[in-house]
Amino acid sequence: MRLVDLRIARAQPELAEAVGNIGFDAWQNSPFGHDDAGRTDRQKLLAEFVTFCRDKPQTILVASGHGTILGWGAREDMDHVISDLWVAPVAQRQGVGVALLEALEEAIAKQGFAFAELETYAGHAGAVRFYLRQGYEPVWRGMKFSASLNYELDKIRFRKPLREAA
Repeated sequence: MRLVDLRIARAQPELAEAVGNIGFDAWQNSPFGHDDAGRTDRQKLLAEFVTFCRDKPQTILVASGHGTILGWGAREDMDHVISDLWVAPVAQRQGVGVALLEALEEAIAKQGFAFAELETYAGHAGAVRFYLRQGYEPVWRGMKFSASLNYELDKIRFRKPLREAA
């Protein structure tokens, strides 16, 4: 199912708390959060989500529908790497992730990059399937330290060739 009234727009600094909360809620309700087993200081992680959204709104695209924030994606370094893709649990499987991913890919292609890359937690089978369905191919898998979580995670890096943006 796809949402009909879905808008993708640049993040606004005044919405940093709401956008950050969406990211944290998506993390908390995913295998990332479930497999964490209490290792992460959740209040600190929530604060990091909000701080990122406040400090780097120019790197973030927000999806909303009917005036409600449904998810967001980011390119932290404004290069070919998609650093974040978070969809509110209530909005998952409704086309929000696909729309955000396509918008991020278009921005990457407009900058002249030939491919997009992203990483996800290997234990998040739903995310892995999602990226494979969107045309991404795994190019690396291994343990990688997460500064936000303060421990290593089994990660998969994906790559997708992009067509030139019109």
